[in-house]
Amino acid sequence: MSSRALLISADAHTAGVLGEALAEMGILVEACQDFAAAGHRLTTEPYHLVIVDGPDEKTANLLLSQARSSPVNQSALVISVVNAGSSVRNIFAMGANFVLYRPVSPERARASLRAASPLVRREKRLHRRASLRAEASLSYASVESTPATLVDLSAEGLALQGVRELPMKGKIYFRFTLPGQTKWVQISGETVWQDATGRAGIRFLDVPQSARRLLKEWLSARIATLQSSLTLELPTGQPGPLATSPSDRRIESRHACQLGATVFRTGTDIPHRCNLTDISVGGCYVEMPSPFSTGTKVEMVVRAPEIKFRSQGVVQVVHTGFGMGVAFSEHSDEQRQQVERLIKLVFKNREAQADPITRF
Repeated sequence: MSSRALLISADAHTAGVLGEALAEMGILVEACQDFAAAGHRLTTEPYHLVIVDGPDEKTANLLLSQARSSPVNQSALVISVVNAGSSVRNIFAMGANFVLYRPVSPERARASLRAASPLVRREKRLHRRASLRAEASLSYASVESTPATLVDLSAEGLALQGVRELPMKGKIYFRFTLPGQTKWVQISGETVWQDATGRAGIRFLDVPQSARRLLKEWLSARIATLQSSLTLELPTGQPGPLATSPSDRRIESRHACQLGATVFRTGTDIPHRCNLTDISVGGCYVEMPSPFSTGTKVEMVVRAPEIKFRSQGVVQVVHTGFGMGVAFSEHSDEQRQQVERLIKLVFKNREAQADPITRF
């Protein structure tokens, strides 16, 4: 099965260069010059790769948003073509995995697409991935026990958000516990890719049997939950604050999602666009490049086709440059019902065979 790419560009030169480079890689290309038609395709047709070359920032952001909010393309790899002075942090926050700078030359296009090729060929993956939020300790070369946050995991690798650049050669040693487990996973890997925001993809090198068993058990349970079509049973009682470390065992069911949201500091009307990436009865995790400080009171709004969710909360944990965990302030029956409806909507829109992760 060949990979499919949607190339959205009205620039003949850019479209020609990228189309030729994709064809050389054996990727089927559908070129689209009509941006309205491209938006429709993003909501109806699944693609492994989406390249967005918008005529302006507003159009490009709209297309990125349409790709990430579409159930059929939430897990597609998205490359955004940008000018040298563009805000890369904002583009990544909108959902892009890579950026490609104008003017697009054949050499630059081939190099960028080769770097992305392990992610483009998603149909060749033997292992499913699942999202998570777990703290890890990394060691390599002369660096000992530097912190990082794991954001997705498979039996063959993981993605993380770090605070420093990782070496592209040499082993990296990881130590972490998975949500719901108490035993440490100790494993080694190598860097496959990394970007300017501190995100990196890691391929495992040496996987001890004990670590492989822990990974398999956690992934089986996690993916089974993501694909479940059964009625959700949410915990009763007053939920506590979000966990702030791997040792804090969550008593709530958390559910991965990918929903656009707007967050306000309480008492202000300045909107901050962001992505809601997991939710429970007691709180949620919000991805945004400039998260608020711990203790900040916030109001958030999530608009979906079948529901508008509004809630107040308090920032409990912050990952600089990446996002923040928010504990809901209100725990009424009405609030609980809204959260349950939102979670059910996430399950309803998730395809049975969809990869639950948008990037690796």
